[in-house]
Amino acid sequence: MAGVKHTIDTSFLTQLDRYAIPLSRRVSAIHTGSHQSTRTGAGLDLIDHRKYNPGDSLKKIDWNLYARTEKLYIRRFEEDKNLNMVILLDASSSMLFPDGTPNKFEYASTIAAGVSYIVMKHNDVYTISTFADDVDYTKAHKGRDDFLRTVDSLTRIPVNGNTKLADCADSIYPRIKTKSMVLIISDFLDSIDSVRNAVNKLSRNELVLVHIYDETEMNLPETVDGAVKFIDSETNEEISFTVGPNFKKEYASEYAKHVAELEKIAYDFKIPYFRVSTKNQPFDTVLRIIGEG
Repeated sequence: MAGVKHTIDTSFLTQLDRYAIPLSRRVSAIHTGSHQSTRTGAGLDLIDHRKYNPGDSLKKIDWNLYARTEKLYIRRFEEDKNLNMVILLDASSSMLFPDGTPNKFEYASTIAAGVSYIVMKHNDVYTISTFADDVDYTKAHKGRDDFLRTVDSLTRIPVNGNTKLADCADSIYPRIKTKSMVLIISDFLDSIDSVRNAVNKLSRNELVLVHIYDETEMNLPETVDGAVKFIDSETNEEISFTVGPNFKKEYASEYAKHVAELEKIAYDFKIPYFRVSTKNQPFDTVLRIIGEG
């Protein structure tokens, strides 16, 4: 939907100042940031010493410590490595549901902004790429100015087309040069095979699925009754049904089945899966995603 400015809630961002992506989610990257690597080497911070063993490099001996103790010790360092965050944000037509604010896209964008804010505050890098029929891949961002431009661009992004998660994964996979933390934020109204293929493709990274939904999608409201025309928001296909108690029960069952299949994919690949209602407070949702909620 070109020309429409989306509303993104940024009022809660400063509440996130004291939080960080847990170091248990450390990943390798090529940029310098504030997260420590799991590997020891010729890095920036001295973490401790160990006794010299025959065969150790003489270059690693701490001669200053030897002068004080007359014993040989090897210096051990911990490299600083950056958290490389890649956020894949669903910008297909179904994300414009419901008509009020926030719709799913606005809520998803708010969550993407919240996670990116935490990454930015710790001098790390992030990328937010929107996807539908195609992927709008952006360069890595870092710092406050980049963050403000990112939020502004999210308010103006066209939201249209179909959810094609497998195609998105195929397109973006070769662009992720190092192991990264990848968040997929979507309503996942795609075929289960497409979702599974995407997860399989991206699973070499630390992958997290964030499933955004509106509560009226789970169960049809009472106002939907009798002869009803349904319009697919992504394909514009129209189909008419007579909606009654049995139809609503079958609809709820099919939706629950789809959710169960998404949960099974997450279970099979041992990755986090969060189901998040647009009614939830964005602050609470971001804390859940980073493991603080």
